[in-house]
This record gives sequence, structure tokens and C-alpha cells, in this order.
Amino acid sequence: LAMRLNEHAFHTWDIEVATDPTATIPRQAAELVVDNLDLIARFTATPTGDTTTITVATTAPDRRFAVDLTPETVTFGPSNDTSAADLQLPAEAFARLVYGRLDPAHTPAGGHRPALDVLRQVFPGP
Repeated sequence: LAMRLNEHAFHTWDIEVATDPTATIPRQAAELVVDNLDLIARFTATPTGDTTTITVATTAPDRRFAVDLTPETVTFGPSNDTSAADLQLPAEAFARLVYGRLDPAHTPAGGHRPALDVLRQVFPGP
């Protein structure tokens, strides 16, 4: 059921953004999708060859995630780390990032750290 919800939210966004470049995933859907991102990340995450952990904080809803990179693997999951996040995005934008749909033209305004560029490599999309 969670996978179907994710598919519906993203396919709807794919259609809407074709005519409205400012389209986003509705908040109600984003609140559910963000908690299911590990499902797609298991299949689409691509190691970069680096060893690092990138922490991501989301808003609407507030969540924290850790993306652990090793030269051969990527692990993704919730984080209890309360230090400053490497990247902060609305939950719907982070979901689009994990799905490979957060190109520069569809990224929310604001200062984004280099972590975003790394995560775009990690999550190129299905």
C-alpha cells in the first residue's frame, strides 16, 4: 500500500509539473511518503565511492534522516542526531530528491549546502 501511495504521489507530480514548474507534492501525501522513502532508496541509491554520513532535516513534517555512504554501499534511515543537519528541505522536496526528481529547476529556494549535490548523485532516480 505504501509503495502504491508513493507511485501515485510522484506520477501525479510528474503530470502537474509539466504545466506548472512550481508544482509540489501535496502536504498530506508528503507526510506519508516521507516515512516510506527507505522502500525506494533500497533499490535506487548509488554509492559514490566516498565514505561519509549526510544528515537531512525535513520540514512539513519534521523528520531527520541519515544517509551513510561507503565506497560500496548506501544505507538510509531515520536519525536521532540533533546536531546541525547537512541539508534541510521541505519533506516533499526531500522525497523528490530520493526519487531523482529534484533537479535545480525544481529545487525550493534557499541556501543549499554541497550535500545536495552529493545526494543528487546518490539518488539519480529509478
